[in-house]
Amino acid sequence: MGYLYLLCVALMFSFGGTCVKLISPFFGPAYITFFRFAVGVLFLLLLKTVKRQPFSQDFFAGARLVLGWILFGAVAKWAAYLTENYALSHGPSYGNIVTQPAQTVFLTLSSVFLFREKLPPRKLFCIFLCMTGVLCISWNGRSLEAFFQENILLTGLFIFSGFCAGCHVLSQKMIADRMDIIDSNLSIFAVSGILAFVPLVPGMAGGDLSGIRPDFGCVAGILVFGFITGIGFYLNARAILLVPFYMVPVIQSTMAIFAILWGVLFFHEKISIYIVGGTMMFITGLIGLQLSRAAGKKQASKPDIC
Repeated sequence: MGYLYLLCVALMFSFGGTCVKLISPFFGPAYITFFRFAVGVLFLLLLKTVKRQPFSQDFFAGARLVLGWILFGAVAKWAAYLTENYALSHGPSYGNIVTQPAQTVFLTLSSVFLFREKLPPRKLFCIFLCMTGVLCISWNGRSLEAFFQENILLTGLFIFSGFCAGCHVLSQKMIADRMDIIDSNLSIFAVSGILAFVPLVPGMAGGDLSGIRPDFGCVAGILVFGFITGIGFYLNARAILLVPFYMVPVIQSTMAIFAILWGVLFFHEKISIYIVGGTMMFITGLIGLQLSRAAGKKQASKPDIC
């Protein structure tokens, strides 16, 4: 079931760019970010209701113990979605495939500097593959002038979004042993939703939403985006408990293939050999990083023979 959960998560997150393209004609990136958190929280509350899982009596006491990590994860996730949604609104619907390798590289480097894990040449080569693949996708065969004037900004935002998403994963790791899966996601997303809402208040008071008539596609995009956020992260957390950890990003990397496919089918976006080649490069780098990590842990677990 763990592998099925991960495949479902990859499929769900691959629709992120599609949802943004449906919503962006009516709402800007800041509103899209707020909608994603708000509807995601509603789906998590619905999930708690369906599972008949009330809040525990010590919920707030437990949350206070990890309040710093909740705030850290909330700010990181808010920044990740805001930058990702801006880049998706102004670029191709599959552009967020860059965030996954950026997140993996960030977590790998974090494990080296924070948890003192080793960084052998094989891992460095895999990181190089990920970075080269990202640059290849961003370049897409254009002239250097076009690359630096157009693509580099959006690519930078996607990479920054991936780093922030990695910070969110780090916060989840620090909270996992102290809070229930649903409760921890609810706490982080609720705070993120508040952070996303506050900057919108002046504009809403000034009439930003007057005259906006979202169509069916926009409403569907908002609901699906929220479902992806709430239920997707819940399934991902469940899957982590059922499969080897190194397999999680390997299967999640299939999101890139789905996302490119939706861009072609729904928005008739052109896919060049640079996009395909870059995607294959960073998927190879992701798999290599995780296999290296798994091999390192296996080697470390072997008893010394005297």
